[in-house]
Amino acid sequence: MIKRTLLIAAAALLCAGPAAAAEPAAEPAGGKSRPQFALTFDDGPGAVTEELLALLQKRGAKATFFMLGGSVRARPGVAKKVHDAGHLIANHTYSHKNWFRLGKGADREKLLAAEVKRAEEAIVKATGFRPAILRMPNGYDRPWVREAAKKLGYRAVNWSYGSDWTKTPEDKMTEEYRKATRAGGVLLLHDGGGRSREKTLRITAAILDEAERLGLQAVRLDVLQPERAPKR
Repeated sequence: MIKRTLLIAAAALLCAGPAAAAEPAAEPAGGKSRPQFALTFDDGPGAVTEELLALLQKRGAKATFFMLGGSVRARPGVAKKVHDAGHLIANHTYSHKNWFRLGKGADREKLLAAEVKRAEEAIVKATGFRPAILRMPNGYDRPWVREAAKKLGYRAVNWSYGSDWTKTPEDKMTEEYRKATRAGGVLLLHDGGGRSREKTLRITAAILDEAERLGLQAVRLDVLQPERAPKR
C-alpha cells in the first residue's frame, strides 16, 4: 500500500501531508522544463532545524518549511531563523489532527479554519510573515479542502515524493530520494514531529549531492511554482 501510494504521489501534486502515507492530489508538479526542484520539510521547527539551516546555507539551497503552529509556539526563535535565512514558511495547521476522521464531520470547514488560522497567528507572531501555502497533515486531500483553503487565502499543495516516515531502511530510502530528485520535483522530509530527525540531515545532504550532479537548484516552492502562488 505504501509503495502504491508513493508511486501515485510521484505523478501528482496538490494538497497536504506528513506523518502517514497520504492520498496525493492530481495536479502535476510544475516547472519540469526548469533545472529546479523543491525541498520541503514538515512538522517543525524541531530539534534538527537549526542544523538543517546550516546545511542548506553551506550548500546554497533554499527550502520550504511547513510548520505546525504548536511547534512554532514551542520554538519561535527557530522559526524566525528559518524566515531570516530566506526560506519559505508555509502552514501545516496547528496541531496535526487526523483529517481522515475529522473530514467526515459536518463542521469540518469550521475546524479546519480554526486550525489554519491558529497556526497562522503563531507564525506571524514569531516571524512577521503571513504564509499563503497550506499542506494538510498526513497528505489529506479532498476537493472541499482545496476550496476551504482558497477561502482562507491559501493554496493547498502536496509533494511528488516522500517516504521518511516509513520503515524503509535508510540506505534504500536515501537511494529512492536520489532517484526522485529531478526538475520540477517536490520532495518531502520532516524536521519535527516529536522523534529523532537526524536521518533528515543525512538524506538532505545526499539529495543535494545528487542535485549538484544533475545540475539542479533547490528553490522555494513559490519560486518553483510562481504561477500558482496566491496573493496575500
